[in-house]
Amino acid sequence: MSPRTKTPFALAPRGTAWLWLSALGCVVLILALCTSSAQAGTWTLVSCTQPDGQPAPTEGWSTSATGALGPDSGDTNTCPEGGDLSAVTSGEAPQGAYEGPEWVFTAPDGSTIAGGTVAATLTSPHGQAWLGTPSASYDAADVLANCQYNLPCGDDGAYSGSFPITHPGGTSLYAVAVCVGPYEGATSCPATGGLDAGVYVSSAEIALANTATPAASGFAGTLLNPNAGGTQELTFLASDPGGPGVYVVTVQIDGKTVYSGTPDTNEGRCVPIGESDGTLMFDHIQPCRTSESVDLPIDTATLANGQHTLKVTVEDAAQNASVVYDGPITTQQPSNNSLGALPGPGASAAGAGLSQGLGQPNGTAASEGAQLHLGQRSRVTRSYAKRALRVSGRLVNAQGQPITGATLELLQQTAGSPSLELIGHAKTSTTGTFIASVPAGPSRTIEVAYRAFATDAAYAATATITESVAAGVRLSVTPQRTGSEGTITVTGRVLGPVPPQGVSVDMLVHYRGHWEPFRTPRTDAAGRFTVVYQFEGALGRFPFRAEVPPSQAGFSFGRGLSGVVDVVTD
Repeated sequence: MSPRTKTPFALAPRGTAWLWLSALGCVVLILALCTSSAQAGTWTLVSCTQPDGQPAPTEGWSTSATGALGPDSGDTNTCPEGGDLSAVTSGEAPQGAYEGPEWVFTAPDGSTIAGGTVAATLTSPHGQAWLGTPSASYDAADVLANCQYNLPCGDDGAYSGSFPITHPGGTSLYAVAVCVGPYEGATSCPATGGLDAGVYVSSAEIALANTATPAASGFAGTLLNPNAGGTQELTFLASDPGGPGVYVVTVQIDGKTVYSGTPDTNEGRCVPIGESDGTLMFDHIQPCRTSESVDLPIDTATLANGQHTLKVTVEDAAQNASVVYDGPITTQQPSNNSLGALPGPGASAAGAGLSQGLGQPNGTAASEGAQLHLGQRSRVTRSYAKRALRVSGRLVNAQGQPITGATLELLQQTAGSPSLELIGHAKTSTTGTFIASVPAGPSRTIEVAYRAFATDAAYAATATITESVAAGVRLSVTPQRTGSEGTITVTGRVLGPVPPQGVSVDMLVHYRGHWEPFRTPRTDAAGRFTVVYQFEGALGRFPFRAEVPPSQAGFSFGRGLSGVVDVVTD
């Protein structure tokens, strides 16, 4: 399709629209008075579209309707395909009544809506479309009193933007398309009632307040035994009842942090996709587990013999933190002057390794017959925002006994790379388990490897994960409203390391029920691209997006999609 396509776009999606400028100025003033700010004990739920343009879940949203709906009324959820949450109505309402579909977001138990923004388009050729916090009724006076955003009954137009969520403290957020019957004494409503209102929510960042503090119980492990030495185990049960879940556990000895991390990423849900006003952003309504068994290996080898102070802090996804343990421990390191017990007949593999000149054993019960068992699938697919991951598993010897205190190597190999490269390490606990943080990267093979003895040239055990990462791409359009033969400029950027020759990007427009390509630009070395597009008599609302095809030379990412940007023409 050329820039001046001959396709008439005769079927204008979701109605013809006009920009309502007079309302815009009034609502901006109201927003300045009503917008709330994020505060401690808050986390942000992202719905429909992630900040990098990838589709996001719509957990917490549900639909309902009031009154007898017209034949073209209804609600749809096309967010998984890069679309939106839409509520559209047509029909007539009797005197003083309203009817229409709506999307309602309900905060999870224990949380309230504290603010945030909703990116949406409101259309109202003849009816009313509202977006806002709950109210007792849906007449125009109530809407304005509650700082909601609306197109008044009888005003033709389209109103698009990123709307702040106002009136914090509630548990519900409404996106409503309503046909309203004429009110007594009102002159702005048609005599037969309103028609054809629509609300289209393309993304939402909902700040949720939650003051529940995490807790812990059942502290045990060899670290708490008298005169602990070397690497010892600390176990306990961390919990966050009524909250967004256990996010970070921090262990300090004498004020120095010896461990800080997420004990369980909850299959990636507990990995933040970004930050907003100082709050962590997640795309699931229960991002982290509310109860988690924690098993940590704590190295005391550098501590002086004697008494020390152990402090454990648990923080949830809303950044509520609690000190759950604060008490003394004692350590006693083995004497460097002692040869210890010499290996004799029937000595362990570790002792045998030393006597045979194999070098320092890597962990207690080190074994050339070791086995590595991973705690997740061997093939994973991730979005660009979630390309960092945590790998868990267990290391055992040939007899199935845990190999404790062993150092594991983390390696990766990307497409076109001739060999594996070292990217990190992990250590096994007293039960042989480990949790490894793998930094963000492109599509790749990740390998966890174990050497039984320090001088081993080869690994005794390995386990691999194939990670496929979707390309990240951002898109913007200027202007987002133009004439039926107007010109728009589409700009964007492909994220991540882009090869010097750039990458190809397919530009798509949604027309007659499917996405149709109209141009394939190539980015520059920084990933940026620009396309100029002209309409030919098109009227309506047209979604645009960008797609990055997979398997491009020098670009180790899979197929990626941008968020959808709507353009309204008249």
